[in-house]
Amino acid sequence: MKKTAIITIIVAIVASVSGIFCIKYQNGSKKTLFYYRYIDTDSLKYEAAKFLIDNMHYHYSLDNIAADSEEWERWRIETDSILKGLLCSYPFDGIPRDTIKAIQAQRDTLLATKNLPEIATVDSIASDSTFLTADFLIQHIDNAFEVWRTNKYAKGLTFDEFKEYILPYTSLRSYGFLTDGKRLNDIFEPLFSPDSARTLTEYIRRYNHTIGNLRALNGQNRRHGAGGLYDMYVHGAHECTDIAVWGCNILRASGIPVVVENVIGYRDFTGKHFHCSVYDSDSNRWHPFNAESSLPGNFSFESPVCLNVYRNLFAAQKNTPYFLRGKGEPVPGELASPCIQDVTALYMDVHSVTLPADTTQGNRLAYLAVFNAHSGVKATTWGAIDTLTHSVTFENALSGILYLPVYCTKKGYKNFSAPFYLTLENGKAQINQIPGVDNDTTTTSLLLTRKFPRKEKMAKIADELVGGKFLGANKADFSDAVVLYTITDAPQPQLKEYRFNRTGKYRYYRFQAPAQYPHANISHLEWISDSRYGYTNTEPATSEHILSPDEAESVADDGKVKLLDRDRNRMTWASEYDGNMQTAPGAYPSITLTLDEPQIVTAVRFAPLNADNGIKAGNAYRLNCWDNGWVPCGIKTAEYEFVEFSNVPVNKLYWLENLTEGKEEMPFVIIDGKQRFIYDGIVTTAE
Repeated sequence: MKKTAIITIIVAIVASVSGIFCIKYQNGSKKTLFYYRYIDTDSLKYEAAKFLIDNMHYHYSLDNIAADSEEWERWRIETDSILKGLLCSYPFDGIPRDTIKAIQAQRDTLLATKNLPEIATVDSIASDSTFLTADFLIQHIDNAFEVWRTNKYAKGLTFDEFKEYILPYTSLRSYGFLTDGKRLNDIFEPLFSPDSARTLTEYIRRYNHTIGNLRALNGQNRRHGAGGLYDMYVHGAHECTDIAVWGCNILRASGIPVVVENVIGYRDFTGKHFHCSVYDSDSNRWHPFNAESSLPGNFSFESPVCLNVYRNLFAAQKNTPYFLRGKGEPVPGELASPCIQDVTALYMDVHSVTLPADTTQGNRLAYLAVFNAHSGVKATTWGAIDTLTHSVTFENALSGILYLPVYCTKKGYKNFSAPFYLTLENGKAQINQIPGVDNDTTTTSLLLTRKFPRKEKMAKIADELVGGKFLGANKADFSDAVVLYTITDAPQPQLKEYRFNRTGKYRYYRFQAPAQYPHANISHLEWISDSRYGYTNTEPATSEHILSPDEAESVADDGKVKLLDRDRNRMTWASEYDGNMQTAPGAYPSITLTLDEPQIVTAVRFAPLNADNGIKAGNAYRLNCWDNGWVPCGIKTAEYEFVEFSNVPVNKLYWLENLTEGKEEMPFVIIDGKQRFIYDGIVTTAE
């Protein structure tokens, strides 16, 4: 008989005999508390249950499995059995690849023939307190106490630490697919033999290999929807959220103190990232890592540059905007959870900064926001407004970040101070205003050629093309090759023409990368000839990129064509011919054009591998300037590889937004008539 049934019977007997219990024990929470008070009389477990139940109403689930599928459960058990058998012969990180591939082929055929059903899920939002049963909670709590008392990595935790790092049944508010710790522990602990792991790092390494082995045995996911626990057994589109949540929940279930944290954003890029962090009670330190792919100590917050780091806890945190805000005051969505804790100081140097604040707005909170290419503004940290000093202090600011100080209102963000960044001078944080920005009310015209600065890595790739040669030959082995052109300067990230120093009729043409950098990192290549030769293996040449009105005026049909390889199909898919600036045959040292007969090539048009963040002809762009928020200054469709706006407020912080495609954008200023991006030499981090 289930524990909940026993509890229900006892409650009924006690109530009927003594009348002491007036409350009807209808849900899992009340039955769980009753169980630990009157049946398994354990005061500590009772307090643990109360901790979960008191905070449960702050948690909800977006997805859950509606009912266990016997077919999928049998398939999971078969996979576990196969892996256990392999581990009798091989170490967990040493199963031969050929063996796994052979089994995967069998399992893949099995999946194809069995026609396993889709996993039924409940995809509506539901408060955890409305559907979690006493059986679920009791099994979970009992397992948590068992591993706390037996796992050497959990033994050193205080009760308060245990409640946050081992006890919770979920590691991320709203994720769903809840699975109690006993089930997770029963399934996974035997697979990675944690008892023999001598260090936390080895423990997590075993976990990573185990999940990799399970997925390798089954291959690619054949289902269309999410499958909760069963997604751990197949390759597929696993996002960082899924990886972090399941890694945390499974490791906790076996007694490893782990939390899910998230980087709220990045300095240069849109998006955020979820990862795990494990607590070492011996050193009293937290070590972040990516479950399944990295180990504690291998995680970096420096590249790309991260913004604030938030820990997702189970208990409500009273110092969050959720509780500190005024009545009716909105909170930015990224900081709206009552269960977050800013832990940036554990991993990076944070600084306190105080700004004057307008208390007449009625807000209790202010935020340091950063630029975000998706929404324009993203709040990253908060401060409580002091109505006596008319100021606000932010305790977790970072140096070298462009900050936009804002209030959050029902109509959106409203700035209350000029954009700034922090530098360190003699160890102290100093506020710096953005150069090239003032309150001038005049207007100007702007000619722009990029929406994002050139990346250092891409500039280096272009540098490495210097010394590369274009060759012509009539023998396939190029034993009779002559040099037609040598790259002497690093090419810019635009499609430009380079005329050959000499010409002749050749059947084979080749780009040969320099020996010290044998990578053909050319993203767009055309072998240029003249239409007057009457060749039939041609197409119109792509126009060179035009970067100014003066260049546009000189554009004329010059009769240029591009020669096509004898393998016409190759010119539709090869990365040097596909028109995608972000792909190149960099794994190879050369690119060869093969013709049916000798023909004349007079020049090449090419661009080095790049991130394609210049202006693109045909794309629509909106220019915004920062003035109490982002204010539109006009929309233009680019005819060439530049875009020009008139009547633009002068000396502002600007943002060029591509309305057609692309994700990478960055604010800029105009200094000495040139477009200067904020993180390309304007905002600095060093003292």
